Amino acid sequence: MSYKNQALRSYFPSHFSVSLKRILRFYGVLFGLAAACANAQQPIEVTEDVLKAAMREADSFSLKEGNPPVYRGYKGDASSPNAELVGYLFETPDYPPEEVGYSAPIDVLVGIELDGTLTGIEVLHYIESYKSIRGDFINSEYFPQQFSRKNIVEDFRVGRDIDGISRATITSWAVARGVRDSARRVALAYLADSEYVAATSGDAVALKVYEEQSWDDMIDSGLVQEMLVVQPDGTELELSLAFMGHDGLGELLIGEDDYSTADRDASNRSREGRMLLVGIDGNSSQPFRQERLAIKQGEEVFPVERPRFVYAGSADDGKIAGKTRFAGAIVLMPELDLTQPFSVLYSTEGVVGEFGGIHEMAYQVPPLALALSEGGTIPPDLLPEPDEDSPRFQYPDETVWSELLDSAPVSEVIAVILICALVMTAFIRKSAAFRWAALTVTLFYLGWMDGGFVSVSHITNGIKLGPSLFLNDLPLLIIIVFTVVTALLWGRIFCSSLCPFGALQDFITRIVPKRFQYQVPQAIHDVAIYLKYAILAFLVVMAIAYADLSLFQYFEPFGTVFYISRSMVLWGIAAVFLLGALFIPRFYCRYACPLGAALGVVSLVSPWRIKRVPQCDVCKVCEQACPTGAIRGPKIDFKECVRCDICEIKLIEQKGSCRHSMEHIIASTNTASSNTA
Repeated sequence: MSYKNQALRSYFPSHFSVSLKRILRFYGVLFGLAAACANAQQPIEVTEDVLKAAMREADSFSLKEGNPPVYRGYKGDASSPNAELVGYLFETPDYPPEEVGYSAPIDVLVGIELDGTLTGIEVLHYIESYKSIRGDFINSEYFPQQFSRKNIVEDFRVGRDIDGISRATITSWAVARGVRDSARRVALAYLADSEYVAATSGDAVALKVYEEQSWDDMIDSGLVQEMLVVQPDGTELELSLAFMGHDGLGELLIGEDDYSTADRDASNRSREGRMLLVGIDGNSSQPFRQERLAIKQGEEVFPVERPRFVYAGSADDGKIAGKTRFAGAIVLMPELDLTQPFSVLYSTEGVVGEFGGIHEMAYQVPPLALALSEGGTIPPDLLPEPDEDSPRFQYPDETVWSELLDSAPVSEVIAVILICALVMTAFIRKSAAFRWAALTVTLFYLGWMDGGFVSVSHITNGIKLGPSLFLNDLPLLIIIVFTVVTALLWGRIFCSSLCPFGALQDFITRIVPKRFQYQVPQAIHDVAIYLKYAILAFLVVMAIAYADLSLFQYFEPFGTVFYISRSMVLWGIAAVFLLGALFIPRFYCRYACPLGAALGVVSLVSPWRIKRVPQCDVCKVCEQACPTGAIRGPKIDFKECVRCDICEIKLIEQKGSCRHSMEHIIASTNTASSNTA
């Protein structure tokens, strides 16, 4: 019989066996509670009242019919030949592919008027893991109301013209994009004679005109103007100017990727103004300086300040490819009257920003380009005669990365990068001070302020929906990549300093006097640590077998604590884990965290681990200080190690040798002996 089995038998008759049995009983109740409470959320049936809520302007509605299928809303009785058609209503599942939220596709009823303006939306069905924690957060008062009176020519971009749901970026994006794309398909199918389709078809014809032009043709048409700046030493700076007041025009000129980047930067820096492309070339001895630029119209001179100039790529795509070395763009001032000529000025003398030796180039936005930028119907006299092959307007497919970058809040991305850098600094320097700083920021920012922490729900929902789940939230994606990469290389660094609930437990342990802390007997600990692996296996199996069930919240208190759940059941479960942390350091991490279990499995392949020294055979100081009980004399159970590096910090001053005094070692050994006696 092994030592472990003997130890277990010796403990089970004692009061310690009662503790283990209570733990097992608690988890048994938890599994049963999860199975009983988790149930599929039933979709809302589309009744006349629901249709009326999405289109209040209509008095009656037809049955769903047509290809693609729609309901028709009428003024008056729908069965009467005199009834006036108000608009169409449709369900987004009828227009695949559906946009997927955090846990599953989101089904929405959408109303649209004949001019492409939305009358409202009603969310019919969605399965969200955090719904049991946060309540029905999609149907909150402000979020659905934003879609009413929006026209489908708008971007529907979260963070721009749609305010996302706090801490639910993926869900917000799925609703916005799903509503927009399906509404545009309805418009193309049913609104062929509307002003919307006429306007967008005109856009397609206008863009076709420019698409067929070469760079030289664009110079001849006036869209592109070339400006030669002669420096005092005779060298030349060659600037190419072109109006980019329309997305399609910008993509033609510099390529989709470079335009998307420039447009995003311009939107972040300035809410107003269209862009003027500035291609840069020549053999000038003086580098191009944005501060030397200005725009002049009439007697007004507008210096181009730094926020109004953005980088526009290396001129290797679009019409500009091969014509200049690189490109920038001026975000034109809203005071400019684009129907009138203006001049671009460049100074070659004096202090930068003061216009001494000035070169000037007059520019007039061509009427066709101006009409494109203003939206609406393009005057027929600006367009070529239509032919049967003229394309109808098609919205360009957006790449995954452009969507990800466009929807990313810059401040949150920077904050997450800085937090990850702080965590790595603490890890590399083996600094307790840096680690506590990282724990503080993690707890308050990633926990209560932002809610952008990694959860086991990312594993279960990733199983259900695939990796695309993570491609709508750049800050979250950064944390996930950081977590996985560091776990593969060094172990569970996330658990050490980037997990808000782990940070909360560390603060509890630091505050509670040591005399209240309880040393779990080794034999019980060795069995209890596998409970979290059982929980992980249970959640994974349930995610595979029952996609509509949401169970993780009954085993993971992160959302309960940091989203301030309304569920008393979930708070009761969280209270058990927090109470455990009062007496046992990292109680939840040790015995219950399924995410920690997953990272523990990943960390088994980590090549860079904590090194032990010969004195560890005798000294028990680090073993007793380990918050997860991962140290066994000279060995470390690496899957249980959270890389808090308390043991390495204790060794660091002696450069790899044990720094503890013999008195300290003897005391720790005696304590360890008493715990196993």
